[in-house]
Amino acid sequence: MKDDELLWQELRELDRRKEALFDLITVRSRSFDGSEGTFIKLTPPDWVTVIPVLPDGRFLMVRQYRHGSAALSEEFPAGVIDEGEEPLEAARRELLEETGYRAGKWKHIGEINPNPAFMTNTSHTFLAENLEKVSGQSLDEHERIQFFTLDHGEIVRRMGSPVMNSAIMVQAWYWYQREREKRSS
Repeated sequence: MKDDELLWQELRELDRRKEALFDLITVRSRSFDGSEGTFIKLTPPDWVTVIPVLPDGRFLMVRQYRHGSAALSEEFPAGVIDEGEEPLEAARRELLEETGYRAGKWKHIGEINPNPAFMTNTSHTFLAENLEKVSGQSLDEHERIQFFTLDHGEIVRRMGSPVMNSAIMVQAWYWYQREREKRSS
């Protein structure tokens, strides 16, 4: 089967519901062979994840309650890219808001669609180095975030455990490991 025989053409939007974080869209699409189907798309905003590395090599992490899993989660600082904001601007803002740190060196190390089966957004990962504490946290109204540090080995041990089971965390770690390999070769 050729690639063009796998493609679907979106015919029309059947329904759109606006929710707080995304639109839920129902669409009608047609495949190469003429069959039609109804599909769901979520349109959340793009996200950023920041991997902040302190001068001693430890990582700056955040701990917060996640309503989807109804549990505490340990993650890298992250958040939504506001409308009209560039990914790097959002990464800088999120790091500062959640931890009070600024980075002197930034690098975009990866981007990925979190779930292309039904989501339309992109998750960007940034490496932040040369960190400096410049302020206290500046959290949103409903954010309760504690920041702390972990070393490389501890992240490896915790990755995939109940407290560190976010898919976005795993993909960010993948981009970091890939960047680390590039630098060592």
